[in-house]
Amino acid sequence: MKKTLKNGFVALSMLAILASCKKEGTLNANLDAIDQNIIKDKNATDIWLDQNFLTPYNIETKYRFDRFELPSGKNITPPAVDKVIPAMEMVRDVWIRPYEVVGGADFIKKISPKQFVLAGSAEYNSNGSITLGTAEGGRKIVLYVVNSFDKTNLASVKQMIQVIQHEYTHILNQTVDFSPEYQTVSRGGYEANWTQRPLSEAYSLGFITQYARVSPGEDFAEQSSNMLMMGRVQYNGIVASLPADAQIKLKKKEQYVVDYFKTAFNIDFYQLQTEVQKALFKISAPVLHKMIGLGIGYTTLTTNPSVDPSQSTEFLTTWNTSKTAVAAIGGAGRQLNNMQFIFGTGNLLTVRYNYTNSAGSVLQADADYTMVVNATTGVATITLNATQPTTTTYTNMNTLRPGVAAINTYLTSSTFRINWINQIIPGQIGFVGSLGAFYKSTNANSYIYGVMGN
Repeated sequence: MKKTLKNGFVALSMLAILASCKKEGTLNANLDAIDQNIIKDKNATDIWLDQNFLTPYNIETKYRFDRFELPSGKNITPPAVDKVIPAMEMVRDVWIRPYEVVGGADFIKKISPKQFVLAGSAEYNSNGSITLGTAEGGRKIVLYVVNSFDKTNLASVKQMIQVIQHEYTHILNQTVDFSPEYQTVSRGGYEANWTQRPLSEAYSLGFITQYARVSPGEDFAEQSSNMLMMGRVQYNGIVASLPADAQIKLKKKEQYVVDYFKTAFNIDFYQLQTEVQKALFKISAPVLHKMIGLGIGYTTLTTNPSVDPSQSTEFLTTWNTSKTAVAAIGGAGRQLNNMQFIFGTGNLLTVRYNYTNSAGSVLQADADYTMVVNATTGVATITLNATQPTTTTYTNMNTLRPGVAAINTYLTSSTFRINWINQIIPGQIGFVGSLGAFYKSTNANSYIYGVMGN
């Protein structure tokens, strides 16, 4: 006890000496040079950020380089000032506004990060990966690679906004946690060393990306953010190309995400997904011929010319000729109901005829074609394969083939330009259920159109 008092006395004595020796003078340091975010005279970029983020949403955007906002020990380039507004325009239009449409004008105001920090380059990690974005405590999102951002390039926009969607999912999860049952879907598949595992393996285990394997929380954020940025067409196309077990897992995860947004925030996730896609389509309109194929996007086009309005005269005549011929085969009274294009991997096109036999049973008859599409023009050449499979649906085609000869001739005697039909039948393009068409290259008034699906 005495020792403690003695030391205390010495300490107090030293403080008294220090106080008596204090000298006052002007601090010779330029704090503005140390922290460039001390803004005295706002420039046009500052004013725009205030008007579009600070005032309406109470979100600060820091773009002047601040070493303390970024990880220490990493070489990170400051953002170029001319990239700031274009990047934040897309943050506003592709991330904020879809939430306002679906969740209400105040949704982002109530639940949002309060600060964006922009960095020009990526953060490079020791495992060979790069960090494109981080979220800290639900308050701050750091966006990297701003200097390579191009708001006219769809891939560039999707990369940046996907990072925000991912990090914002973490913020939402901090507000309302997702179901603990989610982690049971791909139990045993989580892998910290995810960079060493291929995407195909992640898919097979029911993960939408390799990074989703890090943890259940990262998995949920990757699932929701990728569904938003891919849209239903691309997401469904990928899922449809996977083995049955992987499909089941990804569909379960999809349902968990949809239920979470509805129960936690009363948000229709599919509507939110649609609004995000609409925003992306303003940057680059969806090109139909680049969206078809198993693992790519659309896997089917379904047409019923007998009832579909505005079907072209030439193809409707061809269809009716085939209906009459099918009904007359063997005097059996078969009824041709509708036709479907099924887009497989590579250049495979399966034409499926759904028909009813004389006993009233609904059957299918398939024929395989090779469809080669010019990647630039979207013009397709369709050729009937010389060798057909021998399963039941192809055997049924042996019976139906004479009746659908006119349709086969229509498909193989010309080339076709693949495109939307919204100029003839108004409607949204790029979504499940949108209308697509195969136009004859030699006659734009002759076409087959139908509902695009997967």
